[in-house]
Amino acid sequence: MGQQSSVRALERGLDIISLLNRHNGLTVTQVGQLTDLPRPTAFRLLRTLESLGYLFRDSQDKKYRLSAQVRTLSHGYDQEEWIPKVARVIMTELCKKILWPIALGTVSGSQMLIRDTTDEISPFAIRRHRGGFNIPLLSTASGAVYLANCAPHKRDQLINFALAEDPDALSRGGTNVNLYRRSLESVKAEGYACMRVVEANHNALAVPIIVNGEVFATASARFYTTAMTLQQVVERYSEEMMNAADRMSKGINSWRASLLDAA
Repeated sequence: MGQQSSVRALERGLDIISLLNRHNGLTVTQVGQLTDLPRPTAFRLLRTLESLGYLFRDSQDKKYRLSAQVRTLSHGYDQEEWIPKVARVIMTELCKKILWPIALGTVSGSQMLIRDTTDEISPFAIRRHRGGFNIPLLSTASGAVYLANCAPHKRDQLINFALAEDPDALSRGGTNVNLYRRSLESVKAEGYACMRVVEANHNALAVPIIVNGEVFATASARFYTTAMTLQQVVERYSEEMMNAADRMSKGINSWRASLLDAA
């Protein structure tokens, strides 16, 4: 019993670190709500992590935030340099220009892994997420634009894998496999995917980052549904998003070439 309890406590502590990594500070109450933990339990876990030096409580707004010590957990792991050296620079420039938050994603099993965002500098990001969290593959613009640009055999494998884990993923969105596959053809032809994310109350526009002829990652932006329609999003920002993705593609190719030259 004691061993099971200890493992569960570890899981909850790691869940809190992951949660705080996605948000720019949370109160004890917010942590409890987002992790479905009683407030006293959330408080004890936060205080434990604080005593270990992995987070601190901001005296200004009473929110808990991750400390620099969290970086020691990744000691020995080299972050893929294309993100800070290429993608983040272009994402930041684009965000400062259009103001809406930008996200960078890559496929991860049956989901898309959001590796980085510009939420911290976007004035329109109410929920300021950081990188390191997953979003669905089959019901997001990022997932659609990634699948649309995959090789057919890889696309089929990813769709089947995602449906095996969540058989209702497409039916919840009012579609089926055949209709979804046909919609991907349009996404491929247009060069972007744009859709409404009902549960998050925003519209999303995503474009592929193509490296050496293959889809490598995705860049996406999100917009309030009350601010503009899907058509307005496409008309105003699709070209800028595609231009930014093209710059990332060229930058990543150059970065890879420099690594080969140095080897």
